Amino acid sequence: MTRSMRAIAGCLGLSGPVSVRDDLVRRAEQHNLNPFDIRPGLGPLTGPVSVALVMRHLEWQWCNEANYRKMPVPVELRSPSREEAQILVDGICRRIGLFMGRSDDELDWHIYPDLDGPVRARLERLGRLRDTLFCEWMVVNRWEDEIFGRQWWSNDMDGILSLRRPPDGRHPNAETASEYWSWEANDQQGTTETVAAVDQRRTNSAIIGGRVYLQGAFVNDKPTDDDEHNHLEIHPLDSVAYAREPGGAVLAARPADPGWPRSTVVWRVGAVSNSGFHRINSCGFVAKERTTVWYLALPAGAALPTLAVTVTEDRPGYWDSIDNVRRNLRRVKSVTVDPPADGQPRGHREFPIDPSDGRHKLRVEITMMAPDDWGGLFLRDFTIRARTLIAPAARSGDGDDLFEGGAGAEPVDQGEDG
Repeated sequence: MTRSMRAIAGCLGLSGPVSVRDDLVRRAEQHNLNPFDIRPGLGPLTGPVSVALVMRHLEWQWCNEANYRKMPVPVELRSPSREEAQILVDGICRRIGLFMGRSDDELDWHIYPDLDGPVRARLERLGRLRDTLFCEWMVVNRWEDEIFGRQWWSNDMDGILSLRRPPDGRHPNAETASEYWSWEANDQQGTTETVAAVDQRRTNSAIIGGRVYLQGAFVNDKPTDDDEHNHLEIHPLDSVAYAREPGGAVLAARPADPGWPRSTVVWRVGAVSNSGFHRINSCGFVAKERTTVWYLALPAGAALPTLAVTVTEDRPGYWDSIDNVRRNLRRVKSVTVDPPADGQPRGHREFPIDPSDGRHKLRVEITMMAPDDWGGLFLRDFTIRARTLIAPAARSGDGDDLFEGGAGAEPVDQGEDG
Protein backbone atom coordinates (compact mmCIF):
# COMPACT_ATOMS: atom_id res chain seq x y z
CA MET A 1 0.00 0.00 0.00
CA THR A 2 0.97 3.61 -0.40
CA ARG A 3 1.57 5.74 2.66
CA SER A 4 -1.57 7.75 1.94
CA MET A 5 -3.61 4.54 1.88
CA ARG A 6 -2.17 3.52 5.25
CA ALA A 7 -2.99 6.96 6.62
CA ILE A 8 -6.61 6.49 5.53
CA ALA A 9 -6.59 3.10 7.20
CA GLY A 10 -5.51 4.72 10.47
CA CYS A 11 -8.35 7.23 10.25
CA LEU A 12 -10.76 4.32 9.78
CA GLY A 13 -9.64 2.80 13.05
CA LEU A 14 -7.86 -0.20 11.58
CA SER A 15 -5.55 -1.97 13.97
CA GLY A 16 -2.21 -0.77 12.60
CA PRO A 17 0.16 -1.03 9.64
CA VAL A 18 1.27 -4.59 10.38
CA SER A 19 -2.29 -5.93 10.08
CA VAL A 20 -3.90 -3.45 7.70
CA ARG A 21 -4.15 -6.00 4.91
CA ASP A 22 -5.63 -8.64 7.24
CA ASP A 23 -8.13 -6.13 8.62
CA LEU A 24 -9.38 -5.27 5.17
CA VAL A 25 -9.92 -8.89 4.24
CA ARG A 26 -11.49 -9.76 7.62
CA ARG A 27 -13.99 -6.93 7.44
CA ALA A 28 -14.89 -7.86 3.89
CA GLU A 29 -15.50 -11.47 4.88
CA GLN A 30 -17.73 -10.37 7.78
CA HIS A 31 -19.98 -8.67 5.24
CA ASN A 32 -19.79 -11.54 2.73
CA LEU A 33 -17.89 -9.34 0.28
CA ASN A 34 -14.94 -10.15 -1.94
CA PRO A 35 -12.21 -7.52 -1.34
CA PHE A 36 -11.17 -7.81 -4.98
CA ASP A 37 -14.71 -7.47 -6.32
CA ILE A 38 -14.88 -3.69 -6.73
CA ARG A 39 -15.72 -2.39 -10.16
CA PRO A 40 -16.06 1.13 -11.61
CA GLY A 41 -19.67 2.31 -11.60
CA LEU A 42 -20.62 0.21 -8.59
CA GLY A 43 -22.34 3.22 -7.06
CA PRO A 44 -21.84 5.24 -3.86
CA LEU A 45 -19.85 3.44 -1.20
CA THR A 46 -20.15 4.56 2.40
CA GLY A 47 -18.81 3.46 5.75
CA PRO A 48 -15.41 2.17 6.84
CA VAL A 49 -15.90 -1.29 5.31
CA SER A 50 -16.68 0.13 1.88
CA VAL A 51 -13.75 2.54 2.03
CA ALA A 52 -11.51 -0.29 3.18
CA LEU A 53 -12.63 -2.37 0.24
CA VAL A 54 -11.82 0.46 -2.13
CA MET A 55 -8.37 0.72 -0.52
CA ARG A 56 -7.82 -3.01 -1.00
CA HIS A 57 -8.93 -2.73 -4.61
CA LEU A 58 -6.58 0.20 -5.16
CA GLU A 59 -3.72 -1.86 -3.78
CA TRP A 60 -4.57 -4.67 -6.22
CA GLN A 61 -4.95 -2.18 -9.08
CA TRP A 62 -1.57 -0.69 -8.17
CA CYS A 63 0.05 -3.98 -9.05
CA ASN A 64 -1.52 -3.79 -12.49
CA GLU A 65 -0.86 -0.09 -13.00
CA ALA A 66 2.79 -0.55 -12.09
CA ASN A 67 2.84 -3.21 -14.83
CA TYR A 68 4.54 -5.87 -12.76
CA ARG A 69 3.89 -8.27 -15.59
CA LYS A 70 5.52 -11.65 -15.85
CA MET A 71 7.86 -11.77 -18.81
CA PRO A 72 8.54 -14.83 -20.97
CA VAL A 73 11.75 -16.47 -19.79
CA PRO A 74 14.08 -17.63 -22.60
CA VAL A 75 14.42 -21.41 -22.53
CA GLU A 76 18.16 -21.33 -21.88
CA LEU A 77 17.64 -19.05 -18.84
CA ARG A 78 14.78 -20.89 -17.16
CA SER A 79 15.28 -21.95 -13.56
CA PRO A 80 15.52 -25.73 -13.04
CA SER A 81 12.72 -25.49 -10.47
CA ARG A 82 10.30 -24.42 -13.24
CA GLU A 83 8.80 -21.97 -10.77
CA GLU A 84 6.42 -19.44 -12.25
CA ALA A 85 8.27 -16.65 -14.12
CA GLN A 86 11.60 -17.69 -12.56
CA ILE A 87 14.81 -16.83 -14.41
CA LEU A 88 18.42 -17.89 -13.70
CA VAL A 89 21.30 -15.63 -14.70
CA ASP A 90 24.87 -15.06 -13.58
CA GLY A 91 27.46 -12.31 -13.86
CA ILE A 92 30.26 -10.49 -12.10
CA CYS A 93 28.80 -8.43 -9.26
CA ARG A 94 29.91 -4.83 -9.65
CA ARG A 95 27.48 -3.04 -7.35
CA ILE A 96 25.13 -3.54 -4.39
CA GLY A 97 22.55 -0.88 -3.59
CA LEU A 98 19.82 -0.17 -1.06
CA PHE A 99 16.76 1.94 -1.84
CA MET A 100 14.28 3.40 0.66
CA GLY A 101 11.19 4.78 -1.03
CA ARG A 102 10.24 8.40 -0.45
CA SER A 103 6.56 7.77 -1.18
CA ASP A 104 6.46 3.97 -1.37
CA ASP A 105 6.66 1.61 1.58
CA GLU A 106 9.83 -0.06 0.35
CA LEU A 107 13.34 -0.88 1.49
CA ASP A 108 14.84 -2.67 -1.50
CA TRP A 109 18.17 -4.43 -1.82
CA HIS A 110 19.65 -4.47 -5.33
CA ILE A 111 22.42 -6.59 -6.89
CA TYR A 112 23.87 -5.43 -10.21
CA PRO A 113 25.63 -8.20 -12.19
CA ASP A 114 27.53 -7.74 -15.45
CA LEU A 115 25.78 -10.09 -17.83
CA ASP A 116 27.63 -11.86 -20.62
CA GLY A 117 27.14 -10.24 -24.03
CA PRO A 118 24.94 -12.97 -25.58
CA VAL A 119 22.67 -13.10 -22.52
CA ARG A 120 22.34 -9.35 -22.41
CA ALA A 121 21.54 -9.20 -26.13
CA ARG A 122 18.94 -11.95 -25.71
CA LEU A 123 17.17 -10.08 -22.92
CA GLU A 124 17.34 -6.73 -24.67
CA ARG A 125 15.25 -8.19 -27.46
CA LEU A 126 12.48 -8.47 -24.85
CA GLY A 127 12.82 -4.99 -23.39
CA ARG A 128 15.08 -2.33 -21.92
CA LEU A 129 17.54 -3.17 -19.16
CA ARG A 130 18.10 -0.48 -16.55
CA ASP A 131 21.85 -0.55 -16.93
CA THR A 132 21.75 -4.27 -16.19
CA LEU A 133 19.27 -6.92 -15.09
CA PHE A 134 19.37 -5.99 -11.43
CA CYS A 135 17.36 -7.78 -8.79
CA GLU A 136 15.20 -6.29 -6.06
CA TRP A 137 13.90 -7.65 -2.77
CA MET A 138 12.73 -6.48 0.65
CA VAL A 139 13.27 -8.34 3.93
CA VAL A 140 12.79 -6.19 7.03
CA ASN A 141 12.51 -6.61 10.78
CA ARG A 142 10.90 -3.35 11.96
CA TRP A 143 9.86 0.17 11.05
CA GLU A 144 9.22 3.46 12.78
CA ASP A 145 6.57 5.99 11.84
CA GLU A 146 7.57 9.40 10.62
CA ILE A 147 5.23 12.20 9.58
CA PHE A 148 3.48 10.81 6.47
CA GLY A 149 6.21 8.26 6.14
CA ARG A 150 8.15 5.43 7.65
CA GLN A 151 11.72 4.39 8.26
CA TRP A 152 12.49 0.74 7.65
CA TRP A 153 15.28 -1.43 8.97
CA SER A 154 16.53 -4.32 6.90
CA ASN A 155 16.74 -7.75 8.42
CA ASP A 156 20.25 -9.23 8.57
CA MET A 157 21.52 -9.53 4.99
CA ASP A 158 25.16 -9.48 6.14
CA GLY A 159 25.72 -13.17 5.40
CA ILE A 160 23.75 -13.40 2.16
CA LEU A 161 25.56 -10.37 0.71
CA SER A 162 28.86 -10.87 2.60
CA LEU A 163 28.54 -7.30 3.89
CA ARG A 164 31.12 -5.43 5.92
CA ARG A 165 30.37 -2.44 8.10
CA PRO A 166 32.41 0.69 7.28
CA PRO A 167 34.71 1.70 10.15
CA ASP A 168 33.45 5.30 10.23
CA GLY A 169 31.72 5.25 13.62
CA ARG A 170 28.36 6.31 12.14
CA HIS A 171 25.08 4.85 13.41
CA PRO A 172 26.51 3.24 16.55
CA ASN A 173 23.16 1.66 17.45
CA ALA A 174 23.08 -0.44 14.29
CA GLU A 175 23.73 -4.06 15.27
CA THR A 176 24.46 -5.30 11.75
CA ALA A 177 25.91 -3.84 8.58
CA SER A 178 22.41 -4.20 7.09
CA GLU A 179 20.98 -1.91 9.77
CA TYR A 180 23.84 0.53 9.24
CA TRP A 181 22.92 0.78 5.57
CA SER A 182 19.25 1.14 6.47
CA TRP A 183 20.17 4.38 8.26
CA GLU A 184 22.19 5.50 5.26
CA ALA A 185 19.32 4.74 2.87
CA ASN A 186 16.91 6.65 5.07
CA ASP A 187 19.12 9.72 4.76
CA GLN A 188 18.88 9.40 0.95
CA GLN A 189 15.19 8.51 0.57
CA GLY A 190 14.06 8.33 -3.02
CA THR A 191 17.50 7.45 -4.38
CA THR A 192 19.52 4.23 -4.34
CA GLU A 193 22.35 4.28 -1.81
CA THR A 194 25.46 2.51 -3.10
CA VAL A 195 26.54 -0.02 -0.49
CA ALA A 196 29.48 -1.47 -2.42
CA ALA A 197 30.84 -1.04 -5.94
CA VAL A 198 33.85 -1.90 -8.05
CA ASP A 199 34.26 1.49 -9.68
CA GLN A 200 34.28 3.32 -6.34
CA ARG A 201 36.87 0.96 -4.86
CA ARG A 202 34.59 0.30 -1.93
CA THR A 203 35.17 -2.89 0.03
CA ASN A 204 31.89 -3.12 1.91
CA SER A 205 31.02 -6.51 0.40
CA ALA A 206 33.18 -9.53 -0.37
CA ILE A 207 31.11 -10.48 -3.41
CA ILE A 208 32.04 -7.35 -5.39
CA GLY A 209 34.12 -8.58 -8.33
CA GLY A 210 32.95 -12.17 -7.83
CA ARG A 211 30.44 -14.14 -9.88
CA VAL A 212 26.89 -14.25 -8.50
CA TYR A 213 24.07 -16.51 -9.65
CA LEU A 214 20.55 -15.08 -9.29
CA GLN A 215 17.11 -16.67 -9.48
CA GLY A 216 13.82 -14.84 -9.19
CA ALA A 217 10.68 -13.52 -10.83
CA PHE A 218 11.40 -12.06 -14.28
CA VAL A 219 9.08 -9.07 -14.59
CA ASN A 220 8.46 -5.85 -16.45
CA ASP A 221 8.52 -2.99 -13.94
CA LYS A 222 7.09 -0.47 -16.38
CA PRO A 223 6.72 2.86 -14.56
CA THR A 224 3.81 4.27 -16.59
CA ASP A 225 1.66 3.34 -19.54
CA ASP A 226 3.15 6.36 -21.32
CA ASP A 227 6.58 4.71 -21.26
CA GLU A 228 6.89 2.71 -24.47
CA HIS A 229 9.79 0.63 -23.18
CA ASN A 230 9.76 -2.44 -20.96
CA HIS A 231 11.99 -2.31 -17.88
CA LEU A 232 13.19 -5.81 -17.06
CA GLU A 233 14.09 -6.88 -13.52
CA ILE A 234 14.39 -9.89 -11.24
CA HIS A 235 11.75 -8.66 -8.85
CA PRO A 236 11.74 -10.01 -6.25
CA LEU A 237 14.83 -12.14 -5.88
CA ASP A 238 14.17 -15.73 -4.80
CA SER A 239 17.74 -16.85 -4.23
CA VAL A 240 21.41 -16.01 -4.73
CA ALA A 241 24.41 -18.34 -4.84
CA TYR A 242 28.14 -17.80 -5.25
CA ALA A 243 31.25 -19.94 -4.96
CA ARG A 244 34.21 -19.21 -2.71
CA GLU A 245 37.64 -20.61 -2.17
CA PRO A 246 38.29 -22.11 1.27
CA GLY A 247 39.98 -18.87 2.30
CA GLY A 248 36.84 -16.89 1.53
CA ALA A 249 37.55 -15.14 -1.79
CA VAL A 250 34.46 -15.15 -4.02
CA LEU A 251 35.28 -16.73 -7.37
CA ALA A 252 34.87 -14.92 -10.66
CA ALA A 253 35.55 -18.09 -12.68
CA ARG A 254 32.88 -20.42 -13.94
CA PRO A 255 33.15 -24.19 -13.32
CA ALA A 256 34.55 -24.84 -16.82
CA ASP A 257 37.16 -22.05 -16.55
CA PRO A 258 40.85 -22.72 -15.75
CA GLY A 259 40.53 -20.79 -12.48
CA TRP A 260 37.91 -23.13 -11.01
CA PRO A 261 39.19 -24.92 -7.84
CA ARG A 262 40.43 -28.44 -8.41
CA SER A 263 39.94 -29.80 -4.90
CA THR A 264 37.66 -27.67 -2.72
CA VAL A 265 34.86 -25.21 -3.40
CA VAL A 266 32.51 -23.57 -0.89
CA TRP A 267 29.06 -22.57 -2.14
CA ARG A 268 27.06 -20.00 -0.23
CA VAL A 269 23.33 -20.14 -0.92
CA GLY A 270 20.87 -17.56 0.35
CA ALA A 271 17.11 -17.55 -0.24
CA VAL A 272 14.45 -15.01 0.65
CA SER A 273 10.71 -14.49 0.52
CA ASN A 274 9.70 -10.92 -0.11
CA SER A 275 8.11 -8.72 2.56
CA GLY A 276 4.34 -8.57 2.26
CA PHE A 277 4.53 -4.80 2.69
CA HIS A 278 6.03 -4.49 -0.79
CA ARG A 279 3.43 -3.68 -3.43
CA ILE A 280 4.53 -6.47 -5.76
CA ASN A 281 3.04 -8.92 -3.26
CA SER A 282 -0.37 -7.96 -4.62
CA CYS A 283 0.62 -10.10 -7.61
CA GLY A 284 -0.41 -13.71 -7.26
CA PHE A 285 2.78 -15.18 -8.70
CA VAL A 286 4.74 -13.68 -5.76
CA ALA A 287 2.24 -13.99 -2.88
CA LYS A 288 2.63 -17.75 -2.56
CA GLU A 289 5.16 -20.44 -1.77
CA ARG A 290 8.07 -20.32 -4.22
CA THR A 291 10.71 -22.98 -4.78
CA THR A 292 14.30 -22.53 -5.95
CA VAL A 293 16.51 -25.37 -7.22
CA TRP A 294 20.29 -25.04 -7.46
CA TYR A 295 22.78 -27.36 -9.15
CA LEU A 296 26.11 -26.49 -7.54
CA ALA A 297 29.25 -27.41 -9.44
CA LEU A 298 31.80 -29.80 -7.92
CA PRO A 299 35.57 -29.19 -7.81
CA ALA A 300 37.27 -29.68 -11.15
CA GLY A 301 39.02 -32.87 -10.03
CA ALA A 302 35.89 -34.56 -8.68
CA ALA A 303 35.50 -36.86 -11.70
CA LEU A 304 38.91 -38.51 -11.27
CA PRO A 305 38.52 -42.20 -10.35
CA THR A 306 41.10 -41.93 -7.54
CA LEU A 307 39.13 -39.21 -5.73
CA ALA A 308 36.08 -39.31 -3.50
CA VAL A 309 33.79 -36.34 -2.99
CA THR A 310 32.42 -35.18 0.36
CA VAL A 311 29.83 -32.53 1.17
CA THR A 312 29.48 -30.79 4.51
CA GLU A 313 27.39 -27.79 5.48
CA ASP A 314 27.55 -24.81 7.81
CA ARG A 315 24.56 -22.76 8.93
CA PRO A 316 25.68 -19.18 9.59
CA GLY A 317 22.12 -18.04 10.20
CA TYR A 318 21.25 -14.40 10.77
CA TRP A 319 21.24 -12.01 13.71
CA ASP A 320 17.78 -11.27 15.12
CA SER A 321 18.34 -7.78 16.53
CA ILE A 322 14.81 -7.70 17.96
CA ASP A 323 15.34 -10.65 20.31
CA ASN A 324 19.17 -10.42 20.33
CA VAL A 325 19.73 -13.99 19.25
CA ARG A 326 21.19 -15.73 16.19
CA ARG A 327 18.60 -17.73 14.26
CA ASN A 328 19.02 -20.43 11.64
CA LEU A 329 16.23 -19.48 9.23
CA ARG A 330 12.88 -17.77 8.89
CA ARG A 331 9.74 -18.90 7.01
CA VAL A 332 11.43 -21.78 5.23
CA LYS A 333 9.06 -24.63 4.43
CA SER A 334 11.56 -27.26 3.31
CA VAL A 335 15.17 -27.84 2.25
CA THR A 336 16.42 -30.89 0.31
CA VAL A 337 20.12 -31.55 -0.32
CA ASP A 338 21.04 -34.36 -2.73
CA PRO A 339 23.20 -36.14 -1.83
CA PRO A 340 23.01 -35.27 1.89
CA ALA A 341 25.68 -33.00 3.33
CA ASP A 342 26.82 -35.69 5.77
CA GLY A 343 30.56 -35.80 5.01
CA GLN A 344 30.39 -39.31 3.55
CA PRO A 345 32.72 -40.06 0.60
CA ARG A 346 30.98 -40.58 -2.72
CA GLY A 347 31.89 -40.98 -6.34
CA HIS A 348 30.97 -38.02 -8.47
CA ARG A 349 28.43 -40.12 -10.38
CA GLU A 350 26.37 -40.38 -7.21
CA PHE A 351 25.55 -36.70 -7.61
CA PRO A 352 22.46 -35.68 -9.64
CA ILE A 353 22.86 -34.56 -13.23
CA ASP A 354 22.20 -30.93 -14.05
CA PRO A 355 19.81 -31.09 -17.04
CA SER A 356 21.24 -27.85 -18.45
CA ASP A 357 24.72 -29.26 -19.15
CA GLY A 358 24.70 -32.98 -18.26
CA ARG A 359 27.27 -32.61 -15.44
CA HIS A 360 27.03 -34.18 -11.99
CA LYS A 361 26.44 -31.58 -9.28
CA LEU A 362 25.11 -31.04 -5.79
CA ARG A 363 21.37 -30.36 -5.93
CA VAL A 364 19.76 -28.03 -3.36
CA GLU A 365 16.03 -27.36 -3.33
CA ILE A 366 14.56 -24.64 -1.09
CA THR A 367 10.87 -23.85 -0.68
CA MET A 368 10.00 -20.59 1.06
CA MET A 369 6.62 -20.07 2.71
CA ALA A 370 4.19 -17.51 1.35
CA PRO A 371 5.37 -14.02 2.34
CA ASP A 372 4.35 -12.47 5.63
CA ASP A 373 4.86 -8.81 6.49
CA TRP A 374 8.58 -9.17 7.15
CA GLY A 375 9.85 -11.75 4.67
CA GLY A 376 11.81 -14.99 4.99
CA LEU A 377 15.50 -15.89 5.20
CA PHE A 378 17.66 -18.93 4.45
CA LEU A 379 21.46 -19.08 4.46
CA ARG A 380 23.76 -22.08 4.20
CA ASP A 381 27.34 -22.89 3.15
CA PHE A 382 28.13 -26.15 1.34
CA THR A 383 31.77 -27.27 1.29
CA ILE A 384 32.52 -29.78 -1.47
CA ARG A 385 35.89 -31.55 -1.35
CA ALA A 386 37.54 -33.99 -3.75
CA ARG A 387 40.23 -36.00 -1.95
CA THR A 388 42.27 -39.12 -2.54
CA LEU A 389 40.58 -42.18 -1.09
CA ILE A 390 42.87 -44.63 0.73
CA ALA A 391 42.71 -48.23 -0.47
CA PRO A 392 40.52 -50.42 1.83
CA ALA A 393 43.46 -52.50 3.14
CA ALA A 394 45.21 -49.36 4.39
CA ARG A 395 42.30 -48.00 6.41
CA SER A 396 42.55 -48.04 10.18
CA GLY A 397 39.07 -46.79 11.04
CA ASP A 398 36.47 -44.47 9.65
CA GLY A 399 35.88 -40.77 9.12
CA ASP A 400 38.82 -38.65 7.99
CA ASP A 401 41.23 -41.57 8.00
CA LEU A 402 39.50 -42.69 4.80
CA PHE A 403 41.48 -39.97 3.08
CA GLU A 404 45.16 -39.59 2.43
CA GLY A 405 46.72 -37.48 5.18
CA GLY A 406 43.93 -38.06 7.72
CA ALA A 407 41.90 -35.41 9.49
CA GLY A 408 42.49 -31.89 8.26
CA ALA A 409 44.58 -33.03 5.32
CA GLU A 410 44.85 -30.72 2.36
CA PRO A 411 43.06 -31.90 -0.81
CA VAL A 412 45.29 -33.66 -3.33
CA ASP A 413 45.61 -32.19 -6.82
CA GLN A 414 45.45 -35.13 -9.23
CA GLY A 415 45.96 -33.30 -12.51
CA GLU A 416 43.49 -32.65 -15.29
CA ASP A 417 39.78 -33.43 -14.94
CA GLY A 418 38.87 -36.84 -16.23
